[in-house]
Amino acid sequence: MHGVMKSVADLGLMVYGIRQRSGLSQRELASRLGVSQRYLSELETGKPKVLNDQFFAVLEKLGIELTFREGADRG
Repeated sequence: MHGVMKSVADLGLMVYGIRQRSGLSQRELASRLGVSQRYLSELETGKPKVLNDQFFAVLEKLGIELTFREGADRG
């Protein structure tokens, strides 16, 4: 899957989609990822309270790679 994420909400939708395609409940996926169900819920709704190493570890476990591209010079 490939997409452009412009917000934390977009990222949340991607996490939600991965979970749905896997056929897992939030509790099941959270357990597999080593995070709380509440944390996963916050992530899926685009409202994670903390963006730390755990956040990036969860994305890596889900196979989500964040990249950046420098925009065209608008000057």
